[in-house]
Amino acid sequence: MIRLSDIRAVGKLLKPHGISGEIVVQLDVDVDLSEPRCVVLDIDGIFVPFFVSNVRPKSSETDLVTIDGITDEKMAAALCGKTLYIMQTDFDSLAGDDDEEGDGGFYADDLVGFSVTSVDGSLEGKVAAIDTTTENYLFIIETPSGKRVFVPVADEFIALLDPETRRIEFDLPEGLLDL
Repeated sequence: MIRLSDIRAVGKLLKPHGISGEIVVQLDVDVDLSEPRCVVLDIDGIFVPFFVSNVRPKSSETDLVTIDGITDEKMAAALCGKTLYIMQTDFDSLAGDDDEEGDGGFYADDLVGFSVTSVDGSLEGKVAAIDTTTENYLFIIETPSGKRVFVPVADEFIALLDPETRRIEFDLPEGLLDL
């Protein structure tokens, strides 16, 4: 059984392409989908492995992917909108190929659970999740009162990131928390 801790989100299935089951995929990380053993999708709450039979570039930001067993537009459409995962072990080995330092990189998903404060003291809480449903990803921060606050995942808003203490300090533009 595949668990969430066994996989890493790498992108999203956007839409069918043509009538033969090909799917447009937007990747959030630099990974070649022909290299992992499989890709993983959440199907009715269960993480299911699928095997990629073909990958070709569509644009600078998207690829066209053919998944074994997905043979028509209707089947492809049923998968669209889903987050695309690969096994964490595959991700680690693929990231290690490109990373000279060998640290495997640091991604927004790694920050879930980190405590959060802001430079001006207007924000305190924990990163509860990362919202990947919009073009610009968002930190979903849960405050001690239970309120959820959305902050764009952007380097310019992060004043301090300390992986050892699992702490983030944001320097947010005035009015952002009022949105």
